[in-house]
Amino acid sequence: MLEQLQQMFPNLVTHSNETKMDTISYKWYVTNENDIIGVPKDELTERESKILEILLAPYKASQPPTTEREKLWMDILFQHEIPKKMMEDSMSAFHFVYFSLSDESIDPESFREAIHGLFPQKTSILWENNHEGVIIQEEVQTIEDFVSYSEIIEVLTTDFYINIKLFVGPTLHHIQQAPDFYEWIKKCYYLTRRHNHAVLDYIKAIPYLFLHDISDKEQQMITDSILNEVKSDEELLKTVQVFLESNSNTTLAAKKMYMHRNSLQYRVDKFIEKTGIDVKQFDGAIAVYLCLLMRTKW
Repeated sequence: MLEQLQQMFPNLVTHSNETKMDTISYKWYVTNENDIIGVPKDELTERESKILEILLAPYKASQPPTTEREKLWMDILFQHEIPKKMMEDSMSAFHFVYFSLSDESIDPESFREAIHGLFPQKTSILWENNHEGVIIQEEVQTIEDFVSYSEIIEVLTTDFYINIKLFVGPTLHHIQQAPDFYEWIKKCYYLTRRHNHAVLDYIKAIPYLFLHDISDKEQQMITDSILNEVKSDEELLKTVQVFLESNSNTTLAAKKMYMHRNSLQYRVDKFIEKTGIDVKQFDGAIAVYLCLLMRTKW
């Protein structure tokens, strides 16, 4: 296909990791062979542009992937295709951190080096445009590995003299969730950005999201992502709901549930362990309670 396209568009260029991508003069596409090609915009008619979008996948990211892992993630998030290698990998968990920069002139490689220096493990970075993109962290962070996102913003702001906003998505365990959930996380960022948080994580964003006119599918996506590990354990969910409705008073909740106080405490701790959400704290409590109420719709 590449040879045929080169005959049709003599000034077509292919992208390599050694060259920068000119998104101003060229339209970029991904072929079936995963070649990234650029066609001069001034040589494309509207009809030709539409034909190319049917035959090829438009390349959405404004910066090319620089590692094999990033190329795989690009297929998943931008092309909605899950490579066989990613299906076979024993990846236990991953999450997305959507970022937005106030300055479009930042050098992507410098930004990448800064991110890799701040996170305990190497991360994949994909760009949506010249100032927004996603950081993909694989595996569950331990307490020892945990990095404060507020500290990251402080370091990056000092190094690059720009304002940065981060939206931290929840931990996901199934790669099949990635394409739809990435689009959802991006929408979550846009729905909540006017609330002026430099860093906003998914749990704290839940009340803001329910303020908007979101679809039933999106509501269910919120509920499933919060209650994912325990959504089929009705007894556990009922216990947590009664606990929250009792103002997090373990003794009162135990009386309502006709069980020993230690048994109720055990169930609450089990919920926290399985979901990673501390329902004894306000942010976790309100997010979980809203989801418990919402799930009664279905």
